[in-house]
Amino acid sequence: MKYLKIYSLFLFVAFLGLVSCDETEEAGEYANWSVRNSEYIDSIAEVARANESGDWRVYLAYGINDTLQWGNQYYVYCKVISQGDGTESPSYSDTVLVNYRGRLIPSKTYPDGAIFDESYLGQLDPEVNVPSKLNLSGCVRGWTTAMTHMAKGDVWRIYVPAALGYGERQDVSGIPPYSTLIFDLNLVNFYPIGTPVPNN
Repeated sequence: MKYLKIYSLFLFVAFLGLVSCDETEEAGEYANWSVRNSEYIDSIAEVARANESGDWRVYLAYGINDTLQWGNQYYVYCKVISQGDGTESPSYSDTVLVNYRGRLIPSKTYPDGAIFDESYLGQLDPEVNVPSKLNLSGCVRGWTTAMTHMAKGDVWRIYVPAALGYGERQDVSGIPPYSTLIFDLNLVNFYPIGTPVPNN
């Protein structure tokens, strides 16, 4: 009888352990998501600001008064992967042709960040990929901010804090609330308002 009680206790403890592991794994992917994203963007901001004279750019979000002091959540952090041959940048009201891939911050299941949207598959190849046509004024503020500083042919990786992306919105497919957005962008071309945009 004594051994039966010990065996039953052992089974109960093992069962609790299994249930606890399952719950931890389920919650683990996006556990403390807001805090993790805030800490992530703070770490990116530190690297970007330390390397602004090199291949990083830091821009206060489009439409925010730059005479005030703002936290890391109101800047876009851009790493220049390669520079194109353009010398001008699009304006807020322009239409852009762009190759892009959007990801979340790294997590247990997705060490490179889960992809939530992309205009191309595999590796970026501007000679082959068919760019998406987008109106800059219809994009999230962080994306628009970065694109208005890029030139034709540029390839950048941008880090958009949640405040300049989708914030706390619950209804964005594949993007949890409070998510930092990471985009690989290749600006193929841009067209001012009123200029005909060729079909892809």
